[in-house]
Amino acid sequence: MSKSATFYRRSALEAVSCPKRYYELYERPDPVVDSGDAAMRGSVFHAVAEVYIKRLASLGLVSDHEELMRALEATIVAMKTPAHLVDEVTSLVERWGLTFELDVDSYLLAEETQRLEDQHVEWTPDLVYARPHELEQVDWKTYWVGMDDKDVKNEFQAQVYVWQAAQRWPGFNSYRFTFSFPRLGTSATHVWMADEVPDLGTVVTSRIAIIEQCKEENRWEAIPGSQCGYCRLECPIKDHASLETSRILTHEQAQAIAGELLVLEKTAANKKEALKGWCEANGLVSLNGIEWGFKPQASVRYPADKVIDALREHGVDSPSFKVTQSNIRLYVKSSAAFKKKHPGLSEHIMRLGEETTKQSFRKWKT
Repeated sequence: MSKSATFYRRSALEAVSCPKRYYELYERPDPVVDSGDAAMRGSVFHAVAEVYIKRLASLGLVSDHEELMRALEATIVAMKTPAHLVDEVTSLVERWGLTFELDVDSYLLAEETQRLEDQHVEWTPDLVYARPHELEQVDWKTYWVGMDDKDVKNEFQAQVYVWQAAQRWPGFNSYRFTFSFPRLGTSATHVWMADEVPDLGTVVTSRIAIIEQCKEENRWEAIPGSQCGYCRLECPIKDHASLETSRILTHEQAQAIAGELLVLEKTAANKKEALKGWCEANGLVSLNGIEWGFKPQASVRYPADKVIDALREHGVDSPSFKVTQSNIRLYVKSSAAFKKKHPGLSEHIMRLGEETTKQSFRKWKT
């Protein structure tokens, strides 16, 4: 294990998805700093939450508006918060304070660094609750877009923190991780049972193995991905995409253009992913009457088994029938003759629909 990076934090393990980014931030002799308004905003909010929560815990209070305002004012000064961010941070904190209540009886710690010596990792959970049978970690995200409960299970940070927590505080029946989105007033959570947690260890050990291999080979390639959305470092890939026009006069040029198209399609996908990351942290982007950002998108799902039962109940029974979106649409919006032959079927299927809403990244005209 390298002396220069004896203990890995989640941010470092996440950064190595692009080895060049990891090198620039953690390995080079004079590491660069990748920080902007979004990072500063998040840091100030976290510092306010830490001061406020620790004060509540010391007083045995679940909430207190005056203490929250004291924590906000002191932190803004102490962190030399840029003037253009003060109003936004104040709004975030005030909105969060309207609903946040500390579970005093279960409170364990807030913003205290934990270290696993044998695993060479450390992390600083925002808030930890220790209940009789469950340990919960809460993490604040000052993003402009949230997530659903089902998304938490696959989040890298949640997996890493839960695995680390199970080793730091063993013996609980379950381990919960909750993302809280103060800007949106929402949260998302997932619970891992204790016997599920050991499998998460590979998300840590595999990233450490990648880092060690890159060190051994001294090879730090730039790899495009979701991190491009918030990365502000110089990059040999995303900073040099070609948009020049071309004419095709020969077969060889056609082949060359075909190859360039493959690269440009990948470049466009990477740029869209980068813009998505920016909008998550900073909100809408407007240009020439077009806005990019997140909007709620509703969809309806139909349980296949219940749809088939409904069809059979109304006399529609085909062994070749497949429950697809287009097929279901035909039955829901069927002809008058079909509805007369199978009265009540369309209404029955419509009642089976389960509406869900998710935040979708897209563009639209203003």
